[in-house]
Amino acid sequence: MPRDDVLLDVRDLRVHYALRRPHPFAAAPTVHAVDGVSFRVRRGSAFGIVGESGCGKSTTALALLRLVEASGGSASLDGADLLGARGAALAALRAKVQMIFQDPYSSLDPRQRVQDIIAKPMRQLTALAPAAIAARVDELMALVGLRQDQKRLFPHQFSGGQRQRIGIARALAVDPALVVCDEPVSALDVAIQAQVINLLARIQRERGLTYVFISHDLAVVQHLCDEVAVMYLGRIVERGSRAQLFGTPLHPYTHALMSAEPVKDPARRDGHSRIRLQGDPPSPLDPPAGCHFHTRCPAAEARCRSEAPALRELDGGHHVACHRVAWRDGRACPPPPFAPGAAPAGVPADGAAACAA
Repeated sequence: MPRDDVLLDVRDLRVHYALRRPHPFAAAPTVHAVDGVSFRVRRGSAFGIVGESGCGKSTTALALLRLVEASGGSASLDGADLLGARGAALAALRAKVQMIFQDPYSSLDPRQRVQDIIAKPMRQLTALAPAAIAARVDELMALVGLRQDQKRLFPHQFSGGQRQRIGIARALAVDPALVVCDEPVSALDVAIQAQVINLLARIQRERGLTYVFISHDLAVVQHLCDEVAVMYLGRIVERGSRAQLFGTPLHPYTHALMSAEPVKDPARRDGHSRIRLQGDPPSPLDPPAGCHFHTRCPAAEARCRSEAPALRELDGGHHVACHRVAWRDGRACPPPPFAPGAAPAGVPADGAAACAA
């Protein structure tokens, strides 16, 4: 990826929380929330991060916005240091990166009117005159599908979908280059989810925005995102383009996620069996040695239990962290029982012969 095309560059990002000591003579327990995450986001693209609850998706987003402090690594936005900025430099960066929060009920100040909620970032981060701010508020409300006569209402007078539209307008108020969307539709009804996702896609097309989109919903990510990273217990286990990840998934955990996606007719899974992982994810307080996924992976071997796999590039930007992924007849193949013929829908039929051999 040419450096001029890179807006966000994250390298070896770590977020570790030190918890309270259980007693004065004990070591302080440490939560390994994010444990060495690296990725790049192209200008004008949507980069998705998916995984189970507690895998570190939202903590990654919060660290990029400096809402939690990173323990290590680096992150740059358009060449500027995100994690090390202070004072005026940090204020300038805050105007370039904004966030749409998950819960539209708790992320809006219930004591402020909508016009003040949307105007607040402009008052704090820009030098716009009051008249220009008022005009900008009107423009943003129209952009997200809210009426002008609603700008003096309070958040409790809106539905959940309308509140999230207010949150989107607030995030766009200072014309950011990057918008971090932290599960922006997970708290909404399914019909409203589609409206908000389509709104985000339209705004991106019209304004050339760049998204980092956090979600546990693979269907939403597949619809909106150009590139996708799959996280498990604080690490990225697979990363690639939308076509690569959903067309030829390689990591066993990615297969398990796709297998868990609900379908209208369970009998129509393209002839593939469903993969059921045994047990719960390990605690980030005491992550296992080697590959973090080995405690639940049916394909794990001795090497997986002792040696952490590197996130290696296999073909055209498709990265995977798995010792068992192998090359067969010119293509990368997941390990049994995740190879085509035994894996869930997602691996093209033309790869079955090569990978099942």
